[in-house]
Parts: sequence; structure tokens; C-alpha cells
Amino acid sequence: MTRKLFNLAAAGLLAIALPVLAAGPAESQRYVVERGDTLWDIAATFFDNPWQWRDVWYANPAIKDPNLIYPGDVLTLTWQAGKPAVSYKSRRAIAAKGDAPKTSALSSVDPMLLPYLQQDMLVEKARLVALPRVLGSTDGRQYLSVHDTLYVDASLGAKNWQVFRVEKTFLRPATSEASAEPIAMVSLKHVADGRIRARSEGRSVMTLTRVVQEVRPNDVLLPLPENTHARFWPQVAQTDARLLGHLYGSEYVANGQLVVLDKGANDGVTTGQMFTVTEGGAKVLNDPGEYRYQNANESTTQSITPMPDVTVGQTMVVRAYPWVSLAVITQARQPIKAGMHAVPPSSQPAYAR
Repeated sequence: MTRKLFNLAAAGLLAIALPVLAAGPAESQRYVVERGDTLWDIAATFFDNPWQWRDVWYANPAIKDPNLIYPGDVLTLTWQAGKPAVSYKSRRAIAAKGDAPKTSALSSVDPMLLPYLQQDMLVEKARLVALPRVLGSTDGRQYLSVHDTLYVDASLGAKNWQVFRVEKTFLRPATSEASAEPIAMVSLKHVADGRIRARSEGRSVMTLTRVVQEVRPNDVLLPLPENTHARFWPQVAQTDARLLGHLYGSEYVANGQLVVLDKGANDGVTTGQMFTVTEGGAKVLNDPGEYRYQNANESTTQSITPMPDVTVGQTMVVRAYPWVSLAVITQARQPIKAGMHAVPPSSQPAYAR
């Protein structure tokens, strides 16, 4: 099974949160874990309500650690008095001694999200002045590619670095809880990797080892992050937020692309939280018999009847900063844009365009 997170959006992982796990069929369901699965894949296979799957997993003593499930393991879901129970048989117990495959435990998240979990993609604008920057090359080229050598305007201690391009500034409006001033964050787009070869007189010499996009003077550097294994779980968001826009400034956002939310860790936002993305409904003016829609920039003293908000997609937080968050669009029913709202998934039916 190679179902990835974005394919699962339509299949049920991002379904509306329900108060309890839905009752399942009387017969059992058996599944053999395959290479490429994630724990979320399996949760979506077994449960109508994935939000509570971890509780069910931990309720089964045979599965001592859901982080350590491997390809070849056999999972069986049965229903007892309307409640789900998962039994587990390890491939290592099935295989003859010494025959168990040397494979890694399943990830809790699709590997394509790992770069966003391991590396800062947003930094405070004030921090930019402290980041090392590309000076250029000795031959004066404006665009540098793989194996090229360049100079950096700082003496760097670490060997391996990533090169980023400053893309867009996001402003979170001032609030009494945050700051008297708007909080400015800038997005960084990963363009290359490099290794420091020498240092002298406050400068460093770097060779580009991998290039996604040609490097230019003034690109900034951050240390290469450690290759840590991401562990987080889907959960319902606990607060409303607003989309500040696409991470790299595009007007519209589609499935699998990144957005910035105006709420962060200080607002209770954590990695793995799911939001429903909504667009405000139209506003109707005038008395019966003379109804008309209010124009976007029209001010009025007339009474207004707002239409219900429209559900347009789903998003999941992949990195929470103090006052903003980075989230990936996991489902888009129409192009998503800045200004739309992100609200906790609701058990109440919502109008969807």
C-alpha cells in the first residue's frame, strides 16, 4: 500500500471529527503492513474517525509502541461490543530466526513532509541581519551551480549548510497577547546545500554539493539539520486562525502546498493539528423583494444577512513557531488564498462549494 497523506485526504483521514469512533462491521479486518505505509495510512484504513486512533492503538498491550511497526507485520481489527480492538503479530515473530527483513519502522508522517519538520522555513525578519550570506564567486558570476565555489560573509564553524532565498514577508497584526508591534516573519526557500572548505579573516569558502535552484549573492545560510525521525499525530485544532498566504507568495494555493497561519505555539497550535479552511459566505442587503449581494468594497448602513461560510479545504500544521505556523494543504476543493479562515473540524455538517 502506497497511499500517501495527500491521497488519503479524500479517503477519510481528513474527515470531519466525530465524538466517538464509528461502529465497524461485525467481521474482522486483516492488513499486512507494506513498505511505504505510514501509521496514518493504516489508521485511515481501519478507523472512520482517525482522531482517536492512537488511543485505540495504545489500548492493545500487544502493540507496546506504535512507533515500532514494521513492513510484514500483521494487524487485525475486530469489534467487541461496538468497540474496536487491534491485535498485532510481528513479522519478527512470524519469520524464522534470522529471516526477519532489515527494514525501518514506519514513519508517523509522509516522508515528503520531513524537510518542513526539520528545517526552519520561516524566520523572524529581525533575525535576517544575523544570518550569514553569500558574497559571490571570484569570477563574478551572478548564478552559481553544483560544484561551484563561493564565499560567505562569516567564518562558519559547522561543515554542512543549506542555502535559502528570502521570498516573502508575513505580518501578524499586533495583539495585546503578542506585541504592541506587528510580528514580521519572512519565508525562506531552500535552493542549495554546501560544504565549508576553508575559513579566513571572517569569511568562509563553500563548495555547492547540491543545487535545487541556482545560488545568487545575498542568499542566506542555515546549518544543515540533523536527520531526525518525525513523530506526531493528527489531532483537532483548538483555535481559529487566518491564512496569511502561500509560503512563497503565490496568489492561490493547491493540494500539497504550504501556507502560513497567523496563530502559533503561543496560541496553543501544535504540529499535527488539523484545520478546516473556510471562505466567508456572501452578504445580502436590503428588504424582502429588493435583496442584492453586497459588493466587496461597499460600505452600507443597511441591515445585512450573511450567508453561511463555505468549506473549501483542509490543512495540517507541520511546524509551529511562537506566533505563526506553517501548514500544508491536504485537501483543496477550490483554489485557496490569503484571508481565508482556518477553523477546528466540526461534527456539524457544513456547506461545501
